[in-house]
Amino acid sequence: MRGTAFDQVLPATVVGELRTRIIQAQARRARPGDSGTHWYPLGLAPGLVFEQVIQHLRHFVPRGDDYVGAEWWFRATPTDTGFPFHFDRDEGIRSRVVSPDLLSILYLSDAGGPTVIVDATPARTSAPTRAIAVQPRTGRFAMFPGDRLHGVLPAPPGRWPRITMLINWWRTVPRMEPAPPEPGRRTAVDRRGVTTRRRRAPVAPLDTIDPSRLLAKAAWRELIFKQATYR
Repeated sequence: MRGTAFDQVLPATVVGELRTRIIQAQARRARPGDSGTHWYPLGLAPGLVFEQVIQHLRHFVPRGDDYVGAEWWFRATPTDTGFPFHFDRDEGIRSRVVSPDLLSILYLSDAGGPTVIVDATPARTSAPTRAIAVQPRTGRFAMFPGDRLHGVLPAPPGRWPRITMLINWWRTVPRMEPAPPEPGRRTAVDRRGVTTRRRRAPVAPLDTIDPSRLLAKAAWRELIFKQATYR
């Protein structure tokens, strides 16, 4: 399994700014959960604080200049909810699974269960034999191949929500995304920026998990088949 994670990728002030904005945005929504997906062409100067953070995180992404855009959203959920195992995909293509080139997660709280990534792709329907887990830690940034099955395990109920910013990196523009705006034109700009100087970040540990501890082989095969053939 390939996966990488770094700790302390952002100053505490920026982490606090993101966390505040996400909590405020979730409070305005009738149904808390996902924020909805946004598309940021990486050739444009960042306007939103979230886009400024994406450009900063791009320094940690292997061959970050190869990517043309970032699909991003955020999530703030109770610690005991978890999230089902799934493949990320271009939702504009329903005939097959077209995955992002790289998936990444920025953790903005210590709460909740781990993200588990298993060695299963849409092209492989056999039961996985390996998996890694990324534990939530404030300021941790994890990356893994975009075609891997992944999900979040629930944790015991807690007072604070599990808060993450999720970023999918693409080398081509997904079909579902609109045409990019004209150069120099932005529809939304944050007057208040964030200071994100490039910084050294320690490599974060990744836990190894035996997938058979989570599901039986037959259950894994059925889950992967359903996710790979979902239309």
